[in-house]
Amino acid sequence: MHPRTSGTDDGDHLSFRTTCGRDIRVGHLTLGGGHRPARRVSLGIGASSALGTGTWAGLTPDEARCLAAALLAQAAACDQRPGGPGRPAS
Repeated sequence: MHPRTSGTDDGDHLSFRTTCGRDIRVGHLTLGGGHRPARRVSLGIGASSALGTGTWAGLTPDEARCLAAALLAQAAACDQRPGGPGRPAS
């Protein structure tokens, strides 16, 4: 599962497909205008063919950092467990 940029005009989105068939798309969006628009990190989780539904979230930069830290911590925990990537099952 390797990230790749999507075919968007700005090239600022990152997307990949999970082994369970969901498309994950991460990008950004700007809401409103004027001097202080609200900037958000967008996270889209596409439908798998079996479920037929998807969802998305607009996260503040701090919320996106919290999500990233949580994902990295959980990935590291999976790597350290027996049967994780590169480790034989006990």
